[in-house]
Amino acid sequence: MSELLVTTVKHESATTDNITLDTSGNVVIGGSVSAASGLGKVLQVVSTTLTTGFSTTVNNSFNAVTGLVASITPSSATSQIMVLVTMTVGSDTNYLNAQLTKGGSGISGALATADGSRSLGTASFWPVQAYGTYGLSFSYLDSPATTSATTYGVQIGNHSTATLCINRSQADDNSAARTRGTSTITVMEIAA
Repeated sequence: MSELLVTTVKHESATTDNITLDTSGNVVIGGSVSAASGLGKVLQVVSTTLTTGFSTTVNNSFNAVTGLVASITPSSATSQIMVLVTMTVGSDTNYLNAQLTKGGSGISGALATADGSRSLGTASFWPVQAYGTYGLSFSYLDSPATTSATTYGVQIGNHSTATLCINRSQADDNSAARTRGTSTITVMEIAA
């Protein structure tokens, strides 16, 4: 397929250049591919879905959600990583704070701003009943500034002793009245 002439434009410098599309759909200005033509493109996607139930007891701490991780190797150090998390959560009627992690540690930019003694997380919920499951989702755009493999995950916590659950309720007896769900973490490399 040959180049397709789209239009001519007048720049602030009062010069006129042809804008065309090449065979890959990239914008070409004055005979070369525009540096901005690839910005914002999704370069790769990695996703992990956790389908099994998970439970942990915390005591003024955050514990990692085993299996809810996704690792991505950016193709450029300037790329950004969009992280999308959807979770099915439950608790023994204590609140659950979830925080996004990178390399096993919480990402400070993904946490709420400190304010007094309030507990901080990327997202949180307070259940109504111990036999309920609830949806919790959040997203974050990270700039890892690396071309090394980078692993994102989730930790859950509470300021006191609490039983926190993923994909199941805290009252998880074998009954049709108890629900199970799934949780997914998806990471996308965005050209920047």
